[in-house]
Amino acid sequence: MSNRENLIKFFKILLGTYMGVGLLLVLNSALVLDLSLNVVTIVGIFVVCTLGYGLFIRNRKYIITAVIVAIGYIIVLIICSPLINYSAHRNLIGNIEEVDFSSQIEYMDINQLPIIDKELAGKLADKKLGEITSLGSQVTVGELDLQNVNGQLYYVGPLEHSSFLKWFTNREGTIGYIKVSATNQNDVELVTELDGQDIKIKYLNSAYIFSDLNRATYLRDMKAGHTDYTFELDDSGRPYWVITRYDTGVGITEAKATGALVMDAQTGEFNVYDIDNLPSWVDRIQPMTYINRYINKWGELIHGVLNFTDKDKLKSTGGMNIVYNKNNCYYYTGITSVGSDESLVGFTLTNTRTGETKMYKTSGATEEASMKSAEGKVQQYGYTATFPYLINIQNEPTYFMTLKDSNGLVKQYAMVNVKNYNTVGVGDTLQAALNKYLEGLTNTNISLESGKQEEVTTGEVERIGLVIKEGTSIYDIKLKNNENIFSVSTETSRDVALTKAGDAVEMKFIKVGDSRYVIINSFNSAPNLPVGNLEEKKGE
Repeated sequence: MSNRENLIKFFKILLGTYMGVGLLLVLNSALVLDLSLNVVTIVGIFVVCTLGYGLFIRNRKYIITAVIVAIGYIIVLIICSPLINYSAHRNLIGNIEEVDFSSQIEYMDINQLPIIDKELAGKLADKKLGEITSLGSQVTVGELDLQNVNGQLYYVGPLEHSSFLKWFTNREGTIGYIKVSATNQNDVELVTELDGQDIKIKYLNSAYIFSDLNRATYLRDMKAGHTDYTFELDDSGRPYWVITRYDTGVGITEAKATGALVMDAQTGEFNVYDIDNLPSWVDRIQPMTYINRYINKWGELIHGVLNFTDKDKLKSTGGMNIVYNKNNCYYYTGITSVGSDESLVGFTLTNTRTGETKMYKTSGATEEASMKSAEGKVQQYGYTATFPYLINIQNEPTYFMTLKDSNGLVKQYAMVNVKNYNTVGVGDTLQAALNKYLEGLTNTNISLESGKQEEVTTGEVERIGLVIKEGTSIYDIKLKNNENIFSVSTETSRDVALTKAGDAVEMKFIKVGDSRYVIINSFNSAPNLPVGNLEEKKGE
């Protein structure tokens, strides 16, 4: 056979292979119309076909061509790798600004702390589903994602088909979604209607053919890679899928989020957005795995790959959590030195929409060390701590976590100071944990000069009401000529249960945040105070 005939036959084999593999990729919703995302496939098919054909016809030219192309591809990979282009990999996270913690992290209303973690939210959702006869055999609870819904934190997840047969007999979609409050375990809602119309979630991970979420996304947008499918609600409660669009970040390597495809989970209508023009209700498009990898590269590649002495190297503590601050969503992770186990050098907050990252330098304990410290306070019960949530108490970075029993039920709450993990407040209620923590701060050498000092207020009770929270009696008190609502637990004072309108009282507190609701540290009846007198002063 002549060289020309061999070449024609080779191109036929190569073209046929490309078409066959391309068809398989299309059927698997994996063929992206982007050259940089397909380089490995294109080059791999060419090398295999050329090498195989050369060996088959025993022609050295084809074998050499395959080897040259393979070597060329490896060279390009090395050039794009951290070994050569380490600065580009280190800068994937962008410019990290160092800022002051107290000026950037707002105080959080204690009543809005996320006391429910994802594991417990899943159990509460399953329990809610089980309350409806026969529904549990048709659907299951899908992936629950924490999000801000009109200023409140909820875990939200769609109802998924339980099997192929259930999907086949109900191709219009499942009947709705589950909302689990992150702050109140009694607030669990199965949403089946919206504006008086039944909800039908058609596009799901458990659906098939053209309703399959992955395939539906692909057919609507074949120009980018897709990852991190998140179920989110808009401000009206309408369900959408927010899917991250990504492209290569450094040459033909890494991955970088470029925007999002937002698809109506019921109708399949969609829009493609860049990072800068996302709808305001979208909480996040930056995949957590991307950000964690970028931060580790930023810390490890400070002096390149060949930094064998680990000089100035940093790394994330491994754990990452979602926190909300000023209505924005962030990924939080602690930063520690390479080789250090429990010592924190700071932490980062990364905006989950834009990817903008800020570094807060502070020495202290890692998340794991703080969890052990909290568990040590209740070691007689054998409770385990959840991964901490970062909050601001008295301008002090503070880890907040729940303590759970062996059944996964929340039993107590804990607050641990980041700078000094021996300063721990544990209580059966949030109020008790906060009071213990504030007491611990005042008894240590931690400076509270930048925070708010203890205040004392006295006055006449105008209204008083009882609220039962998690089995604890809490009295809300309104004083005359004072707009605040003062919350007093019977754990703080038994006398509050005997208080009535018209009584004179004296209360001590440290106000955290700007909420009207103020948690009281100390409560006393004050019968000798003149009724109607209201005095506020700074405590010692």
